[in-house]
Amino acid sequence: MMRFLILAALTAGPVAAQGATIRPLSASVNDFERRGYIVRSAEDDGRTHEIEAITPDGRRIEAVVEAATGEVLTERADD
Repeated sequence: MMRFLILAALTAGPVAAQGATIRPLSASVNDFERRGYIVRSAEDDGRTHEIEAITPDGRRIEAVVEAATGEVLTERADD
């Protein structure tokens, strides 16, 4: 079992700048793990979740997830 590091911004609560409720970082991590990814690190900047992971077929990727909706905005190879 691989361990991963979660870096989260300290905020008063899960609220985006415009008052929209956002999902916790752990929800995005869980979404990736359910799809078979191995999450290596994850970071919450308040608006997006940045995920570094290994895909089920062994590729290293970096993904940016919209924190409010959980939508994957970008996913690219991690060099």
